[in-house]
Amino acid sequence: MQGKEASEQETRGQSSVGIDVSKHRLDVCVLPCGERLAVANTPEGIRRLKRWLARFDLHLVAIEATGKWHRPLWRSLHATAIPVAMVDPFKTRMFAKATGVFAKTDRLDAAVLARFAAVMAPAVRPPPPQIQEELCELVAGRAAAVAEQTDLKNQLAAAAVALFRQQLTRRIARLDKDIEALERAILTRIKADAGLARRFAILTSIPGVGATVAATLIARLAELGTLTDKAVAALAGLAPVARQSGERDDKRVIFGGRASVRRMLYLAALSAARHNPDVATFYRRLRANGKPAKLALVAVARKLATLANLLIAQDRTWLPIPPNQA
Repeated sequence: MQGKEASEQETRGQSSVGIDVSKHRLDVCVLPCGERLAVANTPEGIRRLKRWLARFDLHLVAIEATGKWHRPLWRSLHATAIPVAMVDPFKTRMFAKATGVFAKTDRLDAAVLARFAAVMAPAVRPPPPQIQEELCELVAGRAAAVAEQTDLKNQLAAAAVALFRQQLTRRIARLDKDIEALERAILTRIKADAGLARRFAILTSIPGVGATVAATLIARLAELGTLTDKAVAALAGLAPVARQSGERDDKRVIFGGRASVRRMLYLAALSAARHNPDVATFYRRLRANGKPAKLALVAVARKLATLANLLIAQDRTWLPIPPNQA
């Protein structure tokens, strides 16, 4: 009887699927029929999952990013023309709480993802190319090494014991070499791909945007060139968020987005405010109008993000005078 009910539900409309991904297992929930499956997160397990999903009229499959463990599944489902949306774990957790689900297990997460797919209809996107994934990993590795080195330098500045200072100095020197090796690997991969090399040339043509910032944007903000100004600012975590209620109107703050991109664009803003004539004028005008330095730099970072988006969309390098004004 239960099988008959599930079969009838499958024929009534499209199904939304949630797949909770862990290192060793895939937990699957299909709505509205409520059928479930658990398979190993292996090539054979993924093949079994796809055969099982073939029974349903699929509307959307929702998966959360989980380090590298979701990648084979995403690629395999996409290769079979199954619509897959990669969703932000923060959004699905907030969605779960909003729907009264406070517990967290793999089975519950799969059901939440299925409901999220049905209600929120997140965008379907193809998996990134292999080289893009490698760049993301290398860029993240470099950022982690730099953060570790900064922490060690702070310890060295405060250390008084000679043995400890020697150890810190050796570790800092080792990290110097590791960071240089990671930077070489990043540039090698960018230059090996004509499309990425062109993006790199466009981005580094902007005064204030160096190789590290450009590599981060290529790896972490692959959507550049396809977004509106508002969308790219939001994705970079540089869009001011209104906080109003009744007669209260608090100061707007930047929130969300991709933190690694925001940090790099802020660093680029510090340089551009000194070396990019247009940006420097924009920065000085904001300061003259009473904007605090930090807020003015955030505005500069947002301007750099929209400029990068425009240049890549137009496939041209930065010019002191835009072509339409020349």
